[in-house]
Order: sequence, then structure tokens, then C-alpha cells
Amino acid sequence: MKRVLLALTATALVATSFGSPVQTADAEAASASVPTFTKDVAPIFNRSCVRCHRPGQIAPMALLAYQDVRPWVRSIKDKVVSREMPPWGADRTRGMKFRNDPSLTQQEIDTIVAWANGGAPKGDDADMPAPPAFASDSRWTNGEPDYVFQLPADQIIPAEGELDVSNLYTKIPFTEDRFAEAIEIRPSNPRVVHHLGAYVVDLPKGAQLDAQGRLVGERSNREDEGGDREQAGFELAGASKLISYVPGRGLEVHRPGTGKRLAAGKYVRWAVHYNATGKQEIDRTKLGIWFNTKPVAHEVLTRQAGNPVPTDRMGYNNYLVNGKEIATEDPRTGRRRSKIPNIPPYAENWTIVGVTPITEPITLYGLSPHMHLRGKSLKWVVVWPDGKEDVILDVPKFDFNWQIHYELETPLRLPAGSKLLGIGVYDNSLRNRWNPGPHLEVYWAEQSWDEMYQAFTEYSIDSQDLAKLETRRLTNQQ
Repeated sequence: MKRVLLALTATALVATSFGSPVQTADAEAASASVPTFTKDVAPIFNRSCVRCHRPGQIAPMALLAYQDVRPWVRSIKDKVVSREMPPWGADRTRGMKFRNDPSLTQQEIDTIVAWANGGAPKGDDADMPAPPAFASDSRWTNGEPDYVFQLPADQIIPAEGELDVSNLYTKIPFTEDRFAEAIEIRPSNPRVVHHLGAYVVDLPKGAQLDAQGRLVGERSNREDEGGDREQAGFELAGASKLISYVPGRGLEVHRPGTGKRLAAGKYVRWAVHYNATGKQEIDRTKLGIWFNTKPVAHEVLTRQAGNPVPTDRMGYNNYLVNGKEIATEDPRTGRRRSKIPNIPPYAENWTIVGVTPITEPITLYGLSPHMHLRGKSLKWVVVWPDGKEDVILDVPKFDFNWQIHYELETPLRLPAGSKLLGIGVYDNSLRNRWNPGPHLEVYWAEQSWDEMYQAFTEYSIDSQDLAKLETRRLTNQQ
């Protein structure tokens, strides 16, 4: 009897120490089925995450190396399952498809979940994919630019106080117009930049620049004081906006054969808004330009919803507020202008619609929503000449902390007689957890506690084929 007990005890000890053959096989099979970081997860991060999750960028941690990722596994799992990450504000069930959508497929989400639930193993180093090309440079996404503009001088940001937008100017040194196929804004100190817009402009009549790149002798550019926006460094004929920098946005790559114009002898106007952080800071933002890789046939233009597209100068505004037209005719110019009323206290679904008439055929490339803390949603709708309506883009939960430029996967041609509607909804009620003061009337201004309505549209004019114009010019010279 003792001999039997000893045999059973020995067998139990062996099984406890080393596992039975069946248990060991099951464990090995389970382990083999668990995804690894190097083979399965890193490729997903490279495609959809590390553009922002790398040193020097806006995300709080890098996702390039296993040792960087491992402490965040549980959080990563939760964020991808809820689809909070990667950020993408567009409603996937309606509207068009976008070529810069970083959203994960359900299979990719399942892979990350299985990896996290399986202990988040690293895997074989030999399986680790090469990082994206931009990951080797902690700043520029596209590698080194062909040309770099920068702010005229270091900007000293005070520790405290409400800071206004600064307009600074840098001369464009080119002797002939050049076109940018890709543009990127790179702040040297991202944490202090609230937003920044770069424009191509002429200087106001009689104005000069000081050593800091600021206008000296500038006439007022405020419309209510009789200023002329087109002579105040705001725009050239056409649409002069190059790019905006806000959280989640700062790079635009246009299709070959299209691009943004850098007009010879003009100026880059930097409209920069800084945030005070509690200590004195310094920034000197740069603007990277990658020139066109093939001849440009169509200039890419940017307009705000409510202005006619494509040929009129800005200054025409056509808005509906809560369903009522507010545009009036300017007695000086005969143009229709709108002064948007302030948002009342406790207004929950306050709506503004920018109506954009399409006066000749255009091709649409991208859409950019910008609002502040009361911004609730922004939607673009095209009204075709026959009255039919289609949603192009719906951002049902606008996020001030993550603002995206939505690039159409397939450019959309809009015929003359169409209209684009930019439908913005604001929540100044107690239901809005981001609302700093629901009891206050909300003004239209630059600060985050004020509001903005900017439904930008990026397009080209079909009839303005620059390649044909250049061929005609060269033929006439012969």
C-alpha cells in the first residue's frame, strides 16, 4: 500500500512541477495562437498610430518600440475597443470615404485585444517591421522638406494672460510662382500653439515690416472701421490659405498634378495664437514645403463655407442661423454680408448653416471643421442642381482636442448650380461638459471660451487648367 501511495505521490509531483503532456501541449498551442507585438501589433501601430505616437509629436507617448508600448497595454486595448483611438470624428455609416482614415478594421481590433488578453508578448525581434520613413525624423512627417519658411524671430510667450492672435510676415523669395504638393507646419514648442494658419498675402498699401516681422503703418483691417480686407494682408485674388495647425492637423499632401500656390514676391502671413502655460515659453514655428513632383494642372484653393465658389473674392457671406437668413447687402460694395449673432445663454442646439453657391464646375478634395468648446457637430451636404441632397461628411461629435482635415478618397466633381451646406451645431447648455460658462452669451472671437464657425472646403476650378495655360504661353512666345 505504501508503495502505491509513493507512486501516486511521485506522479502528482511530476505533474505539478512540469505539467502533464496534455496540459503542456495545450499551453504551447495557446501560446502559439497569441499574437505578438513584433509580428502582429507593430504593423498596425505603424499604419495607424505612430504618425502621432512618436517623439516630438502631439501624442503623450511613443508606440514605436515594445518597451514604450508595454506599460500602456490595458489602456491601448480599452481605447481601440471603444474606437476612441485612432481618433476619427467622421460618421462611418454615411458620407464619403476618406483616404486619410486611420481607423482600425474589426480584425485589427480583435488582434490587439487577443494580444493584450494573452499577456502582450513581445515576440521574435526578427519579425519586427521597419518603422515608417518619418519615424526616423522626430519632427518632419515627410522627411526633409525642399524648402523651409520660419517665423521671422523667436516668439516669447508670457507665463500668464489672455493672448491675442499675432500676424507675422515672411517674404517669399521665389522669382516665379511655385506649387507645394505637400505642406507641414512644425512648431518648435507644440504645447504653446493653440492654432496657427499660414496664408499667402500681399502687404497692405503703405505698410512695412519691423525686425520681428510685424506690420508697421498698417491700416485697420476691421470691416466696421472701413478697412479693405483685400489690402490688409488677408488674401490675394482667389483663395490664399496654405494650411492650418490645430491638434490633430498640420500636414497636407495633395495629389500629384495639384498643389497650393506660393506666389512670387508675396508674403507668408502667420496668424498664430499662443496659450500661456504658467511659465515663459519660446517658439519659432517652421513651415515645410515639398514642391510638386509633376506639372501642376490645378491649383488647390481653400474657402470658408458661406463664400461663393469659385471665382468671387471673399467678403460675400451667406448664412442661415436657426433656419433664418441673416445676410444683408453691403451699401459700399453691393456684396451680401452677414454678421453672425452671438450664441445665447443655455442654447442647446444653436445652428448655423453656411450656404456656398457653386458658380462654375469645381472638384472637391477635402473638408476641415473648426469650432471651439461649444461646437457640437459639423456636417457638409451637397445640394445638386436637381435638388437632391447627399451628405459628404458628418462629424456628429466635434472634438476640440482633435481636429482633422478629411481628404476624400475620390475627388468629387460638383457642377455649376450646386450648393454646399456647412451645418454647424453648438451646445451652450449645462449638458456640454466642456462648456466654461453656459450662463454667458458666446461671442465670435479667437479665444477658446469664445466661438468660431469655420467649415473649410478645399477644391480646384475645373476650367483653370494650368498645364494648358502654360503650353499656350510657351506657344505664344515662339
